[in-house]
Amino acid sequence: MENSVYQDAVELTLSLADFERGKNSPDHSFFHLERMRLLCKGLGDPQLNVPSVHIAGTKGKGTTSAMIASVLGFSGYKVGLITSPHLHKLTERIRIGFDPISEQHFVDLVQQMWPSVLDVGENGQFGEITWFEFMVAAGFYYFTQSKADFQVVETGLGGRLDATNIISPVVSAITSISLDHTRILGDTLAKIAMEKAGIIKDRTPVIVSPQNLEPMEVIVAAANKLNAPIKKVSDEYKVVVKNQDLSGQSIEVISSRRNYEFTLPMLGIHQTENAITAIGVIETLEELGYLIKENAVELGFSNLYWPGRFEILRDANPVVIVDGAHNPYSMKTLVNTLNSVFNKPKVIVIFGAISGHDLERSLEPLSSLDVILIPVSSRHPKAIDSNIIKLAAISSNIVTTQDFETVDEGLKYSLEICSGRDLILATGSLSVVGEVSEVLNHIAPEIYPNLP
Repeated sequence: MENSVYQDAVELTLSLADFERGKNSPDHSFFHLERMRLLCKGLGDPQLNVPSVHIAGTKGKGTTSAMIASVLGFSGYKVGLITSPHLHKLTERIRIGFDPISEQHFVDLVQQMWPSVLDVGENGQFGEITWFEFMVAAGFYYFTQSKADFQVVETGLGGRLDATNIISPVVSAITSISLDHTRILGDTLAKIAMEKAGIIKDRTPVIVSPQNLEPMEVIVAAANKLNAPIKKVSDEYKVVVKNQDLSGQSIEVISSRRNYEFTLPMLGIHQTENAITAIGVIETLEELGYLIKENAVELGFSNLYWPGRFEILRDANPVVIVDGAHNPYSMKTLVNTLNSVFNKPKVIVIFGAISGHDLERSLEPLSSLDVILIPVSSRHPKAIDSNIIKLAAISSNIVTTQDFETVDEGLKYSLEICSGRDLILATGSLSVVGEVSEVLNHIAPEIYPNLP
């Protein structure tokens, strides 16, 4: 098909309110599920046609979703996968297996769904459909058309009022909860946990990653209120990391059902927590009667490719790593992973951030490293000015270079000054990760119209 037809379809969808990229996001009181329910009702309620797994959390929910989808795929199921944000192209948000929806299918969806989009905006009394609502509904509609066996659905922001929360999942999962998006979700772990726990459904099993005491108490109370069986993976599974190198980590997981041994091509203790959460979901599906093939867990994990999460883009001359850490907890985890893989590394950090996250506290963990920080601004409309990042880094006593208006310029400079350093790390947001990956892997970026 002509690429211009696809571009026209993308631009049409981006005429909808885009709070993910737009600079003027509403407060949480704006969000509700009525528009989403109306839109999907007009499409025949496709969200109810395919058995669902629903994943919420602050950190790791996308990776856990990918792990579950991979295992189900190796069990022979046709799996729809909804995740956000995307790295390079918006079609990455809607996948069958790990294949993004084709440009032609996306154009077809826009044409088929647009009358319903307009009808909700004109006659629904709840305002116009947002871009995120459209993309989620498009995923549901596409999976129904594709006759998917499962849909694994990652929430966008929060859970209780997230556009994905109109499904009736067979199992839900809540990954690690930490402070993030505090202006929207609340400024305490308990408040954020309450929003995430909003995906728990009546008598529907919920799998919970290791948590701090405060969010765990909130999740348990919410599950008990709805008579939802709860599985705390920290009580159910023992993890042994046998060895690790740049290619990944060899892991044994011991459960009451069986032992699993596999090499996970993702580094960090947090990835083992994501893995046992995914195994908790898979074993629960088995308990519900779904057939999981004998080696599907091992094959699903060993063959997982989920870019942007401690991804090694170059393994030498110099080592280049990208990681989408964007909040204080994620950054602490990233620093811990660096220290466990490298011995007191000397790091050049290309750092860019998005407004709405805690810039100062996200930078703090980097001060424990031998680091030179290169401040950059990504193409994301909410990107924080690189000079502001520079000043925040200086106040955290981090050695800082000149700031750069683009990621590309910062990357080029990092390659010029990397002599004597162990590695280059690009982090602070997935938008920075995406742009570094595009340069080094020669991926053409998808450029969107400017937002108001």
